[in-house]
Amino acid sequence: MTKNKIKIKKYILILTMLLLPIICLNFSDIKLKKLNYSNEAIRVIKNNNIENKVINNNYSKTLEIALTSNEFKKDNIDIYLNIKYNNNTNVINQINNLKDIGYNKDEISKIYEKLESNQIDFITNYTYIENLKSYLDYKIFKPENLERYINYKNIENNINLSYKDIILNVNMDLDKAFYDNPNIIKNPDDLLVLVNKYNRLPDNYEAKDLEQIDNRFTVSKMYLNKTAKNAFEEMCSDAKSINLIITAISTYRTKDYQKKLYDKYIETKGIEYAEKYSARPRHSEHETGLAIDVRGGLSSYTLFENTEEYKWIKQNAHTYGFIIRYEKNKESITGYNYESWHLRYVGNEVASYIHKHKITFEEYHAIFLNN
Repeated sequence: MTKNKIKIKKYILILTMLLLPIICLNFSDIKLKKLNYSNEAIRVIKNNNIENKVINNNYSKTLEIALTSNEFKKDNIDIYLNIKYNNNTNVINQINNLKDIGYNKDEISKIYEKLESNQIDFITNYTYIENLKSYLDYKIFKPENLERYINYKNIENNINLSYKDIILNVNMDLDKAFYDNPNIIKNPDDLLVLVNKYNRLPDNYEAKDLEQIDNRFTVSKMYLNKTAKNAFEEMCSDAKSINLIITAISTYRTKDYQKKLYDKYIETKGIEYAEKYSARPRHSEHETGLAIDVRGGLSSYTLFENTEEYKWIKQNAHTYGFIIRYEKNKESITGYNYESWHLRYVGNEVASYIHKHKITFEEYHAIFLNN
């Protein structure tokens, strides 16, 4: 090999070594541009030596915004890459604050999956919320109730409650006092309408589709919602075939009638008793035409639990679409003392689920309907 050829090879080697960084640099620029990062973002990426990290991921609008802002923090790059941008202009500041408070990548990802921007702002004003992900992971978690969950959990008697029970109880409004700013029901004609001390019927509400019940199954002329009425008559007829007499003693009530009844309880029994056994007007299921008070045989309705009819109802009412609405040991949820005689029509499927799982209608509502 001649000396000239050796020199040429040396020059080529030196030139290659000099050009290699430029070639590599241009190669990374090309890849970053192909990912749609802006020139300004690319400059920050290169200044922070994070080309490989960025190139090995898909384009992130959140990262782009971070890179082109004054809030970019290199240590938070994995989080920026992981958060899907949703037009939240405050996202970078929020992410930085959440990380500074102590939330990790997975927790922050879950926060952005479940919460709106204003709710995330609320969290950033708190110190680290231990087990926040436990709230967010539960399927009936409602973002608008987050502050209520936290406050309810902090009550001394509730500290040992599971996150599931905290969420369920708050979703049922158990963190509120009875009748405290009740919700106005938006679907009063729905067969699964929830009427209780937290949910009231609209002032102008009037029950629809009322039909008179067969006189064989009532003590006087009474009405129910057509669907409930048909199911009740079928249930009473089947019971009668085995010599059991189920009789309706109270069904649909007007608002005025409910008020008179409630006021009478107060006058004769006192306010404490009235609140346990009677509903305030617009808070009574009877006003929907879906509730029935019954008796067994000729005994008083208050003795219904001691009858054969009650035993049969207890085992079979759900197959006709009825539940015993105010069960034992559920007073803190329903707001009423146990009433063996008070039935509520909810349809076969719902009644069967409630019967099988031994829950209240409030609990069913919170788990399946109020989301």
